[in-house]
Parts: sequence; structure tokens; C-alpha cells
Amino acid sequence: MDDNHLLNLNPYKTLRCLDGILSDHELSKIRKALQENVKQLFRLSEGHLRFAATVSGRVSWRQRVSRAYYSCYCASRAVRLAKNGFYDTDPSDHKRIGNLPDDFPSKAIWEDLLTKFRADRNLADYDHTVGESALELKSLEYLDKAERFLRESRSYLRGRGLI
Repeated sequence: MDDNHLLNLNPYKTLRCLDGILSDHELSKIRKALQENVKQLFRLSEGHLRFAATVSGRVSWRQRVSRAYYSCYCASRAVRLAKNGFYDTDPSDHKRIGNLPDDFPSKAIWEDLLTKFRADRNLADYDHTVGESALELKSLEYLDKAERFLRESRSYLRGRGLI
């Protein structure tokens, strides 16, 4: 079974449905594919953050905000996949960036920040008429918040043995 097909089916539902039908060895392949996808999503989030950190100068605020946002978005996707098996490639998934699990540390604070971050990323990416002053936070503050969110996400995923 190809990984993308597995993700579209929700690996946790697949495991529940096939428990008792497949051997433990075969079920472990599904768990391993889930874990590998969580790792890859988190690596992608780290790559976006590294790029955001290299962008300097006042005129580069748009790229800094955009890449820092995408680092958080990918980390959020990794956390959501790890916790409930949810994965979606539709652009509307961006609306779910703040839908963190109930046991995520400081969930309400992160949900609020990630929602604001998404709105400001939309300004940075799509509104040519605004400057950095139109953002809720300065681009370097978003970069700092993204670094913190990735640390929290890494800790959360490590605690579940997924990275």
C-alpha cells in the first residue's frame, strides 16, 4: 500500500479495521509508514524555518513571514497526523493550522497565534498594497514564535516516540 493512499485512509482507522485480520508484523508496517510520514513532515517544517532564518533585510519581510508560517503549518500537520491520523492536501487544510490536539502544551495560546499567523501570511503573500506594519507581529517576532512552536511540536512528537 502506497504511503499517500494510507494517509488518505487515516492510518489509525486502517489499523483498527485490520487489527485481528493482519499479523502484528503487517500492522507494524502501517505504524512505521505513519511514523515515517510524521518525520518527513516535521523535517519539511524545519527546512522552511531554516530558510526563513536566512532571509534578512527590511525588504524581505514577506519571505520571512511566509516561510516561517509554512514551517508552523507543516509542524501542525505532523502533530495532527501523529495524534489523530488526519492528513489532507487540499488548500482548505490551512484553516486547520490551529486545530491542535487537546493535550498539546499551551494549546489555546498556539491556536490563537497560528490563526493570526495564517492571516498575516496571506497578507504577506497576496496583498501587494501593505507593508510589514500591517502585520499583527513583526516578521522577526513571527520567526521567533515559529522557532518556539517547532520546539514544542518536536517535544510533543518525541514524547509519543514519533521522531
